[in-house]
Amino acid sequence: MDTPYTNVAIRPPILDGTNYGPWKLKMSIYIQSIDSRAWQRVFDGWSPPMRDDDIPGPKPKAQWTDYKITLSNYNAKAINVIFISVDKNMFNLIATCTCARDAWEKLQTHCEGSISVKKTRMRLLTSKFEKLRMKESETIKEYNTRFKSLANEACSSP
Repeated sequence: MDTPYTNVAIRPPILDGTNYGPWKLKMSIYIQSIDSRAWQRVFDGWSPPMRDDDIPGPKPKAQWTDYKITLSNYNAKAINVIFISVDKNMFNLIATCTCARDAWEKLQTHCEGSISVKKTRMRLLTSKFEKLRMKESETIKEYNTRFKSLANEACSSP
């Protein structure tokens, strides 16, 4: 017997350059839901096996072990999901990537910035938390919503 979700196609979140924090969190779950080993390729990276002889470059696919083919397939799943989950501008940044990890890192660097930018962003969030006060005209529910929004922004920041 089919469950209500058996044949449901769930779209991945789309990165447009302004929503990287939430996109990153959603994508990690999305890729893991497809295959946790595909998600592992995002962290460990992947590269084709190299030739053993003096000729530079990757081995022909016919010479790959079953294990290397399996890793290649997981990488292909992950990079496919990344490719279909970005808008045209973001895709242009990663179009030449063949490794899911490389694509992920390019998007991360582009959207999150350098370490100094990350530190500045965290100082700004800290300052917002320190200045957060409930307004007289605000209900507890409204204040709680603003607080949670700020907390979520901090959690999804680099």
